[in-house]
Amino acid sequence: MKNSILLWCLTLGLTAMAQKIQLKKDKVLWDKVEVATVKEPYRDHLEIGTLSGEKRFTVAYKGLNANEMQMYNWLEITSADGKQKTEIPYEVLITAFNSDRIIVHLLAVKYNLINEKGINEDALKTFFDTPRESLSEKYGKIVASAKFEADEQKRKVQQVKSSLNPQIKADNSITMNLNGRLTIVGSIQAKPYVVGNGVNQYVTVYDLDGIPVARLSNTAMDFYKYRIETYDGKNYDFYIKSQYNNTNSTFLYEFLCDLVSRGYMLNHQAKMEQQQLQQAKINLAKERSVNIYQKPGYLIDEEGVKYTGIISINFQMLDVNQTGQVLPENTADRFGKTVSITYKNDKNQERTKSFKANSGAYFCIQEQGQETFYYGMAVKGDSMKKLQNMGNLSFDNAYFYQLIYKEDAILVLQDPVETDRYVMKIKSESKGQMIDRRDTDELAPVLADYLKACPATATSIRKGEMDLKIERNLITIAKEYQACKK
Repeated sequence: MKNSILLWCLTLGLTAMAQKIQLKKDKVLWDKVEVATVKEPYRDHLEIGTLSGEKRFTVAYKGLNANEMQMYNWLEITSADGKQKTEIPYEVLITAFNSDRIIVHLLAVKYNLINEKGINEDALKTFFDTPRESLSEKYGKIVASAKFEADEQKRKVQQVKSSLNPQIKADNSITMNLNGRLTIVGSIQAKPYVVGNGVNQYVTVYDLDGIPVARLSNTAMDFYKYRIETYDGKNYDFYIKSQYNNTNSTFLYEFLCDLVSRGYMLNHQAKMEQQQLQQAKINLAKERSVNIYQKPGYLIDEEGVKYTGIISINFQMLDVNQTGQVLPENTADRFGKTVSITYKNDKNQERTKSFKANSGAYFCIQEQGQETFYYGMAVKGDSMKKLQNMGNLSFDNAYFYQLIYKEDAILVLQDPVETDRYVMKIKSESKGQMIDRRDTDELAPVLADYLKACPATATSIRKGEMDLKIERNLITIAKEYQACKK
C-alpha cells in the first residue's frame, strides 16, 4: 500500500512538473511565465538562452543504429563559448510528441539547468564541471561491434543456405543436405499469430529425439524482434524485417537458417551433448568424491593372504548435481562395505575378488610414495546408522574406515565420508568403538568402558579431561593405552 501511494505521489509530481514546463514558439514557459529562449537553427540542434537573447548552451541530439531495429540515443551539451562539452543519456520523462519539449523538460527536471527564474547558472557550472563517460565513444564501440557481429552472422547464414540448404517440408519435417544426401534432421511446429495477446511462444523446433531445440516468442514492444530460447540456455534475440505468421514461409525459413548458423544442427546433437554434459558431471563428481577408483595397492585377508593389484571401493554416492547429499537417507547405507581388487594369480592370470568389511580384511592404497590403510570392522555405537539399515532389512553394519593412527594394541580410524566420526579399535575386541556425533559427556563413559583394561586411561576419560571431538586427543588416548598394555 505504501509503495502504491509512493508511486502515485511520484507520478503526480512528474505530471505536475510536466504541466509547469511548456514551450511556446521560441520560449520556455514555467507556470505560463516565459523564463528562457529555445531556438532550433537546424535539425536535432537546440540553442538555450536567456530572455534577453544571450545563448547559454546548445543541445545536439545524437543517435547511432546498431541494426535496423536497435538504436542508441544521447544528448551532447556544449557551453556557449564552445570550450566545454559533455554528454548525457536521452531520457523521455514525459509523454509528448514534441522532441524539443522532451529535451527541455529533461534538462530542467533532472539536471535543474532551467528553473522558474530562468537559466540556473550555478547548476549549469556544476553540470559542466561534473565528469561523465563519453557516450559517443561507448555507443560507438557497441554499434561497431554489433555491426561486425551482424555482418558475421549474415555470412554464416549465407554459408548455411549454400552448403546445408535447410528446408521446411509440407509435413513440417526439416531437411538438410548432409554429406551429399537429403536428410531429415527434425521438425518444426508453428502456431497461428494471436493479435493483441501479449507475449506468446509461437515456433518450436524439434530434433529427431523429440527434444525442443529452440522456441521462438514475440516481444512486447518490438514487432521485428523475437526471443529465442534454446535447450542449452544460450538464448538470444532474433531480428527480422518480417512480421511473424505461421503461414509466412520466408519468416520460418530465415529463422531456421539463423538457428542452424548458430551451431544448432538438430539430428541427435542435443542428446549427444546432454550425454557428454552428464558424463562430465559424473567425472567431476568422481574427482570430488572420496571413492577409490582403480588405485594401486594391496589387500590382506583375514587369513593373512596378500593380494597385490588395483583396488576400487565406493564410500559414497556420486553427487552429480552437487546437492550435498552423498549418503542415502531413506535406504540402507551399503557404501563403504565392499572393496574389490584386481590381481594376478600364480599362473599370471588376471582375477578380481571382492571382500566385505566384516571379513576381517584390510587394504592399503599406494600412491605418490604414500600409503593409506583402511580396516573393515563392525562398531559399537552409531545407533542411527544401525536403525536406518535395520529399517531397510540390512543387518550388516560393518564398514571400512581410514587409519589415522596405529599402535600394536589400538587403532584410531576415521569415517572417510563423515569425517567428524572416529573409531577406536583395540586388539582384544572384535568390534571398534564409534566416536559418533554424541556429545563428549555422553561418549566419555562409553569409551572409558571400552578401554577399561587400562584403568588410568579409562578414569581420565570418564572425568572428561579430554574433548573426544578433537582428533589429537584420540591419538593421545591411543598412546596412553599402548603404554599401559606394554
